[in-house]
Amino acid sequence: MPRTNRKGVTGLLGFRLMDRNAAAIRLGFRNFAERTCYARCWFPALPYAAFAVFAALVALLSGEAAHRQWGTFAAVAYAGAALASLWGTARARQVPLMIALTGAVLAPLGWLGSTGAAMPEVGVVERSAAMLLHHGQLYQSSGALAASHQVYGYDPYLPLMMVFGLPRALLGPGLATDPRVWDGIVFALLVAAALSVAALSVAAQRVTAQCGTPQRVTALRSAGRWSAARPTALLVASPLIAFPLTVSGNDLPVIGLICLGLAFAFADVSAGPMTVRFGARFVAVPGGSAAAGVALGAAAAMKATAWPALLIVGVLFAVRDGRRTAGHFAVTALAVGAVAVGPVLATEPVALIQNTIMFPLGLTRTVSPAASPLPGHLLAATGPAGHAAAIALLVMAACVLAAVPLRRPPRTMAGAGWFLVLALAVMFTLAPATRWGYFVYPLTIGAWLLLIPQSPGTGTTMASCVDRAITTTASVSGEGFSSRCGTCGGTQT
Repeated sequence: MPRTNRKGVTGLLGFRLMDRNAAAIRLGFRNFAERTCYARCWFPALPYAAFAVFAALVALLSGEAAHRQWGTFAAVAYAGAALASLWGTARARQVPLMIALTGAVLAPLGWLGSTGAAMPEVGVVERSAAMLLHHGQLYQSSGALAASHQVYGYDPYLPLMMVFGLPRALLGPGLATDPRVWDGIVFALLVAAALSVAALSVAAQRVTAQCGTPQRVTALRSAGRWSAARPTALLVASPLIAFPLTVSGNDLPVIGLICLGLAFAFADVSAGPMTVRFGARFVAVPGGSAAAGVALGAAAAMKATAWPALLIVGVLFAVRDGRRTAGHFAVTALAVGAVAVGPVLATEPVALIQNTIMFPLGLTRTVSPAASPLPGHLLAATGPAGHAAAIALLVMAACVLAAVPLRRPPRTMAGAGWFLVLALAVMFTLAPATRWGYFVYPLTIGAWLLLIPQSPGTGTTMASCVDRAITTTASVSGEGFSSRCGTCGGTQT
């Protein structure tokens, strides 16, 4: 290394030490690069390996036949995906995901659907749809429930859930009419739509920050470079969704509607409507309070676990957009609920309350089979006094959780979503009749929040994809997006 004209002991020692250790430094950098490359080769296989271990434990330890069958299929599929992910060529990037999706979702769902193996709650939805068609009622009467003493004679779902049992009630048994198939299709479509709406909202924030005035990104011109299909497929292929979808699936449409309602609540429609990519076209979708009210109202008409989302999103609208917007949201959600639940409430009020409220709280003679060893159930299992204490504790927790957003309301979709995750986790922990499977609600909503960018400057995968889609197309064609701003790479609309 050539000497310099710098004078002084520090300069000479510095350069002499660098000359002496240059080979060692180069060797260290080479070893570090090799270790980093080696870690990058192994890193994609780690999630699939963890999934395979979980599936193997389900196959070995579960007491349910449907669970064990899914675990057998999924353990092999996730192990194959882990091995395939080590083959890191560009063409093989999608292979591990396709292996996991096929082996952990499609294959076990087809096998269980064709053999009729499922958790009992699938039959509950099928029976309610058949009762509606043949007898004009959704729920069994109090006398029929008392005479049968069958735990699965109760139907804890609200009336709108029965639509997933209509195909089998109308067309007969078969894989195509299995409620789980339709649960999975609806969930995937809802989550993909929610991701698209949220991504457009974040892109609009970025355009607004560049232009200085509120803007709406109505279409990502490079939508072919980014799509909600891959993150949706990743979510569905993971055990978080693949396991409950294959064996039950009833809760997944409710979760998808909650995510879509949160995305619509985050969307600002003051600058015009949004469009999302659907196939080869861009389809206009509504946003704001009306769309959020429809989505969350439909979720609340399927299962009571969606009710906390109504309160949280309503408070979000009231704080951010004013009481008028919050009123529009409340009226829309109540209208959807009235259309779906109103007729049943008018014709079967006692049966509706007994099945959907009293039975989940353990207030009926037949005890709910939801008995996972969580604090609420353990307290209720000590006796009548413990059961009353568990219900009182649950009511107190609900009051506290309802008061928190009123005192310190969330102002963003991320804040509302994570508070909803916390609220659902607390409610499921303290409920007297509860299951580990109920935590699919907070876990899936949290996973969905992690898949979308929380702010224009975050470095999440979705945010970087949206930014890259905008900037790349803008540099090539001059129009990375269509917005109401004539500058910043957009076109005047």
